[in-house]
Amino acid sequence: MISRRSFLLQSAGAVATVSSLGDLPGAAAESPAAAAKTPPPVPPPSAVYARSLVIDTLSPDGPFFDAQEAVKAGITAAVADLAIYPRSFPQAVDGLADWSNVFHQPDSGFLKVLKAADLREAKRQGKLGIILACQDASILDASTGSVNDHNLRNLRFFYDLGLRVLQLTHNDRNAVGDAFREKSDAGLSRLGEKVVDEMSSLGMLVDLSHCSDKTTLEAIRLSTKPCAVTHAGCRALYPTLRNKPDEVIRALAEKGGYFGIYNMSVWLTDRDTASVADVVDHIDHVVKLGGIDLPGFGSDGPVLGDSTPQEQKVKGMVSYYKRNQGLPGAEREPKHVTVTALDNPHRLQVLADALAKRGYKDGDIEKILGGNFARVFAAVCG
Repeated sequence: MISRRSFLLQSAGAVATVSSLGDLPGAAAESPAAAAKTPPPVPPPSAVYARSLVIDTLSPDGPFFDAQEAVKAGITAAVADLAIYPRSFPQAVDGLADWSNVFHQPDSGFLKVLKAADLREAKRQGKLGIILACQDASILDASTGSVNDHNLRNLRFFYDLGLRVLQLTHNDRNAVGDAFREKSDAGLSRLGEKVVDEMSSLGMLVDLSHCSDKTTLEAIRLSTKPCAVTHAGCRALYPTLRNKPDEVIRALAEKGGYFGIYNMSVWLTDRDTASVADVVDHIDHVVKLGGIDLPGFGSDGPVLGDSTPQEQKVKGMVSYYKRNQGLPGAEREPKHVTVTALDNPHRLQVLADALAKRGYKDGDIEKILGGNFARVFAAVCG
């Protein structure tokens, strides 16, 4: 078993890629020449950006970065996926303990978000709000649904520890349901149905980003609260099962849910290079199908971004491609992994400027930057 800290150390420089794919080797460290490059100056934030709740709805990060650097960049909060692998019960307890320790330090700069009002409080206090999440319900342990409610007990335990977002499956099938990579799609298991029902009762947000189509649609129908896709793309614009079909986008919208577009350009465009425009194209598609109250942004990268050169990220992704060639998520050899312009703490400011240039009004930009997620979080978590 890889400990959480060992995983972080081994994965330095490739966090965004590892978080999405689970078992990629870490990218090489950035060269001194690349590290010495001075990033271009960031223009002053617009008025709409400054007043918005700015929320990155999926960032695989432990509490080992400077929260104030994120706050200075205008980020209000992040949905923080526990930096653990494999995602198991003991690993999750360890990851939550690390966050708990930091929250108890008055000068940490982090604020634990349990309900929607905490988002505004984080902005008021000048702290970074952290919504604790895990990308795999395997943390609930092996299924015991036929004989007892051990798994639901664990779910309640994690809720009491502050977990507020749980993705039902990661890349592979678990006891709760099927993921996007499986040969067949049986949807939710009987345990999965109980988990979704219990999450609705507790007030925990159901994340469906990596789930299979049937698992996703069944969870949306079954849940009595809105569901979320915190980080994905649109299959209509890039055909991979890692992205979501139009049917899912419409179903989310009908139930008042949320859809965050990610910064994983490898699944946004098949062009040789990627830009912020590709992210906005996917946001446009979500708006077209589900309305302006649906989209947002979930980078699927570290809160402060990842300055690893693109060519090194591609090397890491190529190893995943070779291991899984032809399978969902590895249909084409990658030419890029992320949009470089969004690989920094100011990425949501960059996105806001791109949305304005695309013609989005100030009120709509506020919704995409974080207002839509905050609304769903309030509806689910109070």
